[in-house]
Amino acid sequence: MEEAAEGILEVRDLEVVFQGEETQVTALTGVDLRIHRGEVVCLVGESGCGKTLTALSILGILPPTALVRRGSIRFRGEELLGLSEGELQRIRGKEIAMIFQEPMTSLNPVFTIGHQIEEALLVHEEVPPREARQRAIELLSRVGIPAAEERLRDYPHQLSGGQRQRVMIAMALACSPQLVIADEPTTALDVTVQAQILGLFRELQRSQGMSLLYITHDLRVVAHLAHRIYVMYAGMVVEEGPAREIFGSPHHPYTEGLMASLPSRARRGQRLKAIQGNVPDPAHRPPGCPFHPRCSRSIPRCREEVPSMCMFQDGRRARCPVVHGSWGGGPSRP
Repeated sequence: MEEAAEGILEVRDLEVVFQGEETQVTALTGVDLRIHRGEVVCLVGESGCGKTLTALSILGILPPTALVRRGSIRFRGEELLGLSEGELQRIRGKEIAMIFQEPMTSLNPVFTIGHQIEEALLVHEEVPPREARQRAIELLSRVGIPAAEERLRDYPHQLSGGQRQRVMIAMALACSPQLVIADEPTTALDVTVQAQILGLFRELQRSQGMSLLYITHDLRVVAHLAHRIYVMYAGMVVEEGPAREIFGSPHHPYTEGLMASLPSRARRGQRLKAIQGNVPDPAHRPPGCPFHPRCSRSIPRCREEVPSMCMFQDGRRARCPVVHGSWGGGPSRP
């Protein structure tokens, strides 16, 4: 599918801090993100890099100690930062929906599946109860739940993990949102169910033309879904571009490390490659480029300056002036 020209979501220079009694810790800094209509964008990175926090910022459901200190989040041209809670509730669920990683913590255990799907329709669509029930049955059928009418009477604990995730997808789609944010929705599922859920996402995205922001640490998922990829590390975007080109030739050393760690890229019997070290704690982020302690290409300047995004000749962007050639001579490629 070709990318649509019109942007439905645009995040610019987003900075989020956690406010303590005496200190502030910067969790996101300078995050730029753009999603076009009908486009699948994958936000990729290790746990703790800021992917989920970015999604929560878009929806305006940050933890009480978190604060957006700078930036802009525009949905269909409307600035979301600064809207009242009532105005945000008008958008959440109806125009932007989110699917969380673990449905057992998102579904209410004391209400039936039918009640929870119908509630979204009654609140946002203001349809009669009978119509809400019929649409709930149709939604469950659409996401592959067998005997949908009977499942309406079930409680979350009576369903399998894969079925609960399908219910979450049905709830997200209830009001035909223009943007769906899926935060690691297949992590807790076995490989077979993961493949089924990913196939469902592809089919629904194509049939409904919705935009999808898919958050994951699993690059194998990205390869099957994404039009474009944003790679995050330590609270900032370090690379962005079309999925096919990033998989073919990543520009940032962190992205290269993620690609090299894929099992499909290792020969049989060969030890898998791994990026040494861990994502730094936001409270103890190293000076300069946050990736330099784990990077084989770092130079002394990387320890001193936080690099800006560089535009490469192919039009892609990456936060590595060493590879770009603007720090220390010509472009450096492996």
